[in-house]
Amino acid sequence: MLRPCDRPSIYHKLGLKKAFVINDPPIFEGMVESKSKEKFILLKDKRKLGFKEYGVLDGFPIIYCHGSQSSRLEMHYDLTFAQNHHLRIITIDRPGHGLSDYNPKGSIIHFAEDVKQLLSSLNITKFSVAGMSAGAPFALGIAYCLPTMVHKTSIISGFAPYNTKSKKHLSKEVNTILQLAKNVPLLLRLLLKIQAKHIKRKPKQALASFLKIMSPPDQLILKNGEVMKLIEAMFKEAFRNGGRGVAFEISKILVQDWGFSLDQINIPVHFWHGEKDNNVPFEWAVLMDNSIKHSKLTSYENEGHLIIFEHADEIFADLKYASK
Repeated sequence: MLRPCDRPSIYHKLGLKKAFVINDPPIFEGMVESKSKEKFILLKDKRKLGFKEYGVLDGFPIIYCHGSQSSRLEMHYDLTFAQNHHLRIITIDRPGHGLSDYNPKGSIIHFAEDVKQLLSSLNITKFSVAGMSAGAPFALGIAYCLPTMVHKTSIISGFAPYNTKSKKHLSKEVNTILQLAKNVPLLLRLLLKIQAKHIKRKPKQALASFLKIMSPPDQLILKNGEVMKLIEAMFKEAFRNGGRGVAFEISKILVQDWGFSLDQINIPVHFWHGEKDNNVPFEWAVLMDNSIKHSKLTSYENEGHLIIFEHADEIFADLKYASK
């Protein structure tokens, strides 16, 4: 049965220690680059889809799906691992976030279709995909929709389907927020509109409120100035055009039916999760791992939500294409 979205090195020796961005790739058909080096394509329905590239231009492509209230700026501050493993990491603003236009008909399946158009513009036919936190459903959706193109999938501290089984593992605070998102979406949109204004005026204060629920292991990581600088940038960019896109994604996509079931995914999926994650419970990784045929789970006993900052090398190395 056809899926809804099925339609018929030179850098290695530089020794860079900070993140390095691919600023000047070839301009492919349909791709636009602004004067400020912001890249996007115009989709078939005339919406903009923004993206950013990190690592090695001729490296193996990795599509990276950012978390909630985030943007294409979400990527490790030290991309030495991308050099070492010869990777081209492409982060994409989801609709209504950053550079990407809002999509009132948006869904996980629609986003996979958007990604397919971007891949076509970039002449990419084989890639792996990673999803962080609330980016997990979108990464899994890409694996479901584009099985002949996806090599492997990694889910990092990933959001699971929101249902009777999964919600019982949530903290009272997080479950209240998700129930609000599902049952009173207009109120969530209003709250996020206020938050968007707060971010523009006092970003550090807004961030402090946002990050306070994170676990003790995560709080240690947040003491790193490079991490906080990165989080502030990606957080502010998510609300570049207000909170409408963020609110729609949470209330109309994440906590609703995803449009596919996990047991329909036939691509290898590797779950990576900290057992002390306060944002997304470790039990969610276990639930998803038990639902997908070709999956495995790597857990970190004394770590939280932000494991990507400690384990990027092994997570992304696992996504490489091993040529015969």
